[in-house]
Amino acid sequence: MTAFFALLRRDLLVAARNAVPLLMATLTQPVLVVLVFGNILPRLHLVASEFRTVMVPGLMSITMLMAGVQGVLIPLSIDLGGSREVDERLLAPISVLGVSIQKVVAGAIHAGTAGTLALPAMMLLMHQVAGVEVHPRWELLVPLVVLSGLLSAAFGLTLGTQVQPRYSGLLFAVVLGPLMLFGCAYYPWMGLAVLGPVKYLFLLNPLVFMSEAMRMSVTPDVPHMPAPLLLGGLLAFTALFVFLGTRAFARRTIL
Repeated sequence: MTAFFALLRRDLLVAARNAVPLLMATLTQPVLVVLVFGNILPRLHLVASEFRTVMVPGLMSITMLMAGVQGVLIPLSIDLGGSREVDERLLAPISVLGVSIQKVVAGAIHAGTAGTLALPAMMLLMHQVAGVEVHPRWELLVPLVVLSGLLSAAFGLTLGTQVQPRYSGLLFAVVLGPLMLFGCAYYPWMGLAVLGPVKYLFLLNPLVFMSEAMRMSVTPDVPHMPAPLLLGGLLAFTALFVFLGTRAFARRTIL
């Protein structure tokens, strides 16, 4: 455990030194989306006022997904693509599984911090806007942010180990883009009842469970996914991506 926390402390120290560019890269998109869709378009009567309430938890989930994936995938791509800094970590008195889990934990901290900071920033932008019902329930928000952060970081580990580094940039257009569009970030999953059984296909998207988790804890008045299904989905996808990611990590690093 000493080696595990030493590696984790090193990653957090590096992240702290680059806190400003990391925060700018993480918070720019949700802040601009809130500014346009939460302030400008509703005042032009081009977007329903209720959309602003639905949008806030969805943007939190997108922020955490991007932060968790980037926090693991980009450094891992650099390591596996040429620098092989990961070899130094493997020489530490810790198993290969421990190294991969440490990367997931570091990415989860990055994702959770980004999502937690995004919420007050968005609430501040919409502070004087009528019709926005954002009432965070912190007793639910904190554990759900932790679970969502772990899910996004494990997903980043899976992507980073399964895809060649030269294709990592393509992932954001081919994989993450569709995930965000069909991840119930801009609409509640319960509202998809109008689509009939098709709404269950959306459950194949891990972002759906992150979005509904934030919706339940940040805007509890908005209809959200039942808690057992929500928690089951978060835990199942996290376990799946941890399994796939750690196995592929061992295969890519042990030469």
